[in-house]
Amino acid sequence: MELDSDPHILLTNDDGIDAPGIRALHDALSAVGEVTVVAPDRNRSAVGRSLSYGRTNSSDGGDLSLDLEADSFTSPVPHTDHDLGYAVDGTPCDCAIVGAKGLEPAPDIVVSGCNDGANLGAYVFSRSGTVSAAMEAAFLGTPSIAVSMDTLGYDDDLEPADFERAGEIAADLVAGAPGTGLFDRVDYLNVNVPGPKAEPNGFAITRPTEVYEMDAAFEDGRFQLTNRLWQQMSNRDIPDDEDTDRHAVLEEAVSISPLRVPYEVVDTEPVRTVFDRVL
Repeated sequence: MELDSDPHILLTNDDGIDAPGIRALHDALSAVGEVTVVAPDRNRSAVGRSLSYGRTNSSDGGDLSLDLEADSFTSPVPHTDHDLGYAVDGTPCDCAIVGAKGLEPAPDIVVSGCNDGANLGAYVFSRSGTVSAAMEAAFLGTPSIAVSMDTLGYDDDLEPADFERAGEIAADLVAGAPGTGLFDRVDYLNVNVPGPKAEPNGFAITRPTEVYEMDAAFEDGRFQLTNRLWQQMSNRDIPDDEDTDRHAVLEEAVSISPLRVPYEVVDTEPVRTVFDRVL
């Protein structure tokens, strides 16, 4: 799918519409196209590809209860107006669907982010709300980009300015795509940017690492989970190959993983020249 040179951009996220990362992307993307924001009204991190279809959201963010009549296939998605666009009482995938299918004109591309925290590895695709929104748009036939920033070990409160580099990269990708045929080869991109204090170290076209390590224990009558990979990330010690997304980010390079739905990693070599033109 070829993008217009003046695209209509749908912007969403999973950290909530008031998060600093989405404000930064809105400002950056507004310089390269018309931006409409449809994002969750509160933090919806790690909800994956869940939908509110057929369910009623509790206002306090609690469980979702079934609320779909047997003879009905339409379910409301409540929203309120926001200075950025629309604040939706729903999930990131809700936002991707209503934005891609419910707005006129329909968006040419969906951008999801910028997430507070990296989304690295194949295991994260269906868990991350940020990546899931981009994937949902891709399933609906709309090119998309998920943008996340590594904030591991960054203890300061984040401001939109901290996401400035991520916004510039997202804008460059959107502005540079027309005329390249990029989204004829790729359905969506998973982009991970090193943290705000990292020194720029170029770009890497990557594949999502397949290494996944979670541990669990039952101690003192309680279950607990331990993410061994994030322990290794914190120590800057990881078991990933050099062509993977996590390896690139720890080298302080911007990782760009070109992907196809449902979970297909694109051969990076044919698209490498496209990215050389875009970036």
